[in-house]
Amino acid sequence: MRVIGPPTDAVTLGDVILQALGLTGVITLGALTFGLLLGGVFIYLRSHRPDNPFNGETADELSLHLN
Repeated sequence: MRVIGPPTDAVTLGDVILQALGLTGVITLGALTFGLLLGGVFIYLRSHRPDNPFNGETADELSLHLN
């Protein structure tokens, strides 16, 4: 004789879509957080460096002496 357990709930299409959106939401939130952090690092580095890293002057003050 074989004992059969209680019936389980059927998985519907709505359940599958809800789980897929949950996983997509987690991935999207992680990517958004990473992008904001990386953007903040770039803004911080840009604001703490001279415009022209070769001589420390701004690019507007550098003359090309073309004439």
